[in-house]
Amino acid sequence: MQELISNVFRGSVTSLMNVLLLFTLTKSKGRGSTALAAVIVFLTDFTITFYLYLHSNLTTVSRANLIMFIVLGICLKPLSKDNGMQWAFNYLTTLNIMMGIVILSFHLGRLFPHPHYANTAIRLVLYLLVILLFHHRLLPLYQSASLNWPIFSVLVFCIFLILSYYFYVPTDIQHTLVSAKTPLLLLVLLITAAYGTVFYSLKRFSAMHALETENLNMQHERGLLSQAATIMADRLEFMDKVAQQNSLATHDRRHFNSMLLNLLDQGELEEARTYLKQQLAQANPQTRVYCQNKAVNAAICYYIAKAEASGVSVETTLDIPIQLPFDSVELALVVSNLLENAIQAVQLLPQDQARTIHFTCRHKGRLLLEMSNPCPEHTTLDHKGLPFSSQNDHGLGTKSVVAFANKYHAELLYSIKQNLFTVRLLIDSPVGPFTPSLKG
Repeated sequence: MQELISNVFRGSVTSLMNVLLLFTLTKSKGRGSTALAAVIVFLTDFTITFYLYLHSNLTTVSRANLIMFIVLGICLKPLSKDNGMQWAFNYLTTLNIMMGIVILSFHLGRLFPHPHYANTAIRLVLYLLVILLFHHRLLPLYQSASLNWPIFSVLVFCIFLILSYYFYVPTDIQHTLVSAKTPLLLLVLLITAAYGTVFYSLKRFSAMHALETENLNMQHERGLLSQAATIMADRLEFMDKVAQQNSLATHDRRHFNSMLLNLLDQGELEEARTYLKQQLAQANPQTRVYCQNKAVNAAICYYIAKAEASGVSVETTLDIPIQLPFDSVELALVVSNLLENAIQAVQLLPQDQARTIHFTCRHKGRLLLEMSNPCPEHTTLDHKGLPFSSQNDHGLGTKSVVAFANKYHAELLYSIKQNLFTVRLLIDSPVGPFTPSLKG
């Protein structure tokens, strides 16, 4: 009777741990699904095992448990999110681990005074170690293998066939485990090495793929930043031409004033008044100075004029020096993108709501840029903490700002509080070994 209780208890532990291992490897539909599966398998296995131990031998129990667990695996499929082939791959892996643990626990248990109880305890410990190893170390790699099951399915299926032979074909499972001790232990070692090689290869391939992806992203960001900088340089060149034209207009006005003075001296008041009205109508606005940096100032002038033409006011407190430890044109591009995004957001506000953009920049060893503006209620940030828009033609400006932050190791932070959208950019020297930081 004591041996019967020990065998039934060991079989129940095996079934329960198999379910936990299986749903560690698969994507279950929730903890409730895992608990339900564990209860179903435990009750079914306990009932069948208890009956077989009373009316048959250990070999029959071993065969029946293997067949029962395969049948239950098919029945448990609806509790998993995996497709059919992924579930089969995970299921065969669970069976392979189960048979390997059974072999190890049987031989290790024989080293202790009470083999039956030691076998059960060792089996439980081995299952827990495997589950913890997958949960903390191997699960991402295993899920990658599961997703690419056609590549590894032959290996997993062959391992299953070899192990199943020793559990299903022999007429006396205990005698087989004892007589074939050395081949079985070597087989477990070989299987462990095979799975280990697969996981190690996947880890190396994943690292190589991540490095290639990072390099491609960096190249893309450089290209995006370079393209945007070229556009900004063309725009600044155009602004310089406008400034030169303003200078020429100022020079021409001196000649006009001389001519106007001569007309007044000659008493030609009506003609002088006519020329003066024409001149005032053609007068060009003077370029305003918001900061010392020429490139950034030109960009600010352009977008503030654009904002004012749209009925949006911009309040500035700027301290941007002439010399910067990075490309001024790229900073001008960042300021342009932020101002353009802010203007577009403010224009979406109701007419009766204040439309004011606050732009502050301070330079004390590091450059701290902050821009805030009221925004519509539906404005949101994505999972990376970046502005989100469902429109296809939006988001390029934000990508350019992120590329700048990554290139110069800057800290970029977007936030939305009480319908107030704020972006802060803290820029250090571009030289440094630390990783680019993007906070959100």
